[in-house]
Amino acid sequence: MVHRNQFVIRNDLPKPLTLNIEPEGAFFPLGKGEEVSVTDVFTSAPVTVKLTKSDKGEPIVSIWPGDGDVRVEKDGVDVFDLIQKGVGL
Repeated sequence: MVHRNQFVIRNDLPKPLTLNIEPEGAFFPLGKGEEVSVTDVFTSAPVTVKLTKSDKGEPIVSIWPGDGDVRVEKDGVDVFDLIQKGVGL
């Protein structure tokens, strides 16, 4: 059976938050007040969200896919498209 999760990650910190989208290791900065929508379509293993910090102590939110398809969007645009265009970097 196919399942679907959708949730929002919003940065309410006073400084940028780094999103790390795995397994590609694609980093994307999320400014104060910005948010992304995460859609996960999976069979038995959902997406995992992992909270860590960089060597400098900066917060990192990593998104690891389960056994399905994960899409991360900012303002309706796939974050991978924004990374390729250099938007927000």
